[in-house]
Amino acid sequence: MSFRRKHYDDMEMHTIQTLGQKWASKNPQVSDYACNVFADKIAMLDIEIELLKSALESEKDLEAIEVLEVVRENLRRRGEAIYIMHSDVLTNLGLKVGKTGIREISGKKKQGGDSHT
Repeated sequence: MSFRRKHYDDMEMHTIQTLGQKWASKNPQVSDYACNVFADKIAMLDIEIELLKSALESEKDLEAIEVLEVVRENLRRRGEAIYIMHSDVLTNLGLKVGKTGIREISGKKKQGGDSHT
């Protein structure tokens, strides 16, 4: 692969990430839909919640909104869990480790330190 091609690939990936981040910053709900098998159901709940909030008439409407928000959170969490269950091994390992950056891996023990760290 030439330097020019690698540079293009890096720029393309940066652009994709930036577009996704811009979209999520303009509409924070979109990040709840990403990587979620229940995205369509969550979107339907979001619409219902918005409608109830705009036509708020009684205490029952507030109670309904609270119930729908609990259901929404449950679907968000379950949908992400199911998505992760079906994701590839590298995605799961990355989620398990949870940190970014470069790590130096060595089989040598540190002198004077605990070998468990």
